[in-house]
Amino acid sequence: MSENKSYPMKKVFWALIIICFMIMELPGIFFINRIEPMIFGMPFIYGFTLIMWAVMCAIMLVAYKANWGKGRNFKEGEGDE
Repeated sequence: MSENKSYPMKKVFWALIIICFMIMELPGIFFINRIEPMIFGMPFIYGFTLIMWAVMCAIMLVAYKANWGKGRNFKEGEGDE
């Protein structure tokens, strides 16, 4: 008997991940492709990409700790069909 449960946090995590990928990869990044200002001693584009990578890692860590929105009591392999 499967219950149709909605996990809203799962949608939020996926949306954040997709938005971050879009910020890093879409052609709009070429509009900020400048050497100045320097970030961490690197040209702006490299510093921006490094910061976005760190943000993505933080989102992934929070999503992992929250079991991708399945709740605190979720146990792997129990009732996830």
